[in-house]
Amino acid sequence: MSDTLEGLSRLELERIAPLSEAAHLSGLSEDSLKRNHRDKIIVLGPRRLGMRVRNALMLGDEKESAS
Repeated sequence: MSDTLEGLSRLELERIAPLSEAAHLSGLSEDSLKRNHRDKIIVLGPRRLGMRVRNALMLGDEKESAS
């Protein structure tokens, strides 16, 4: 795991963040998350989407290692 994941508690990693925050954590746009990582998105309401913090951070790690 990355250093970012190790610094957070297990509870914080399981928290569902709004999609805008998940986009910021992962370094990807909200649109990119919707198109390419739909399986990790959690529907919170009719117009509200979220993602677990651990998933958003892991996507950011994948992006860094691909570069």
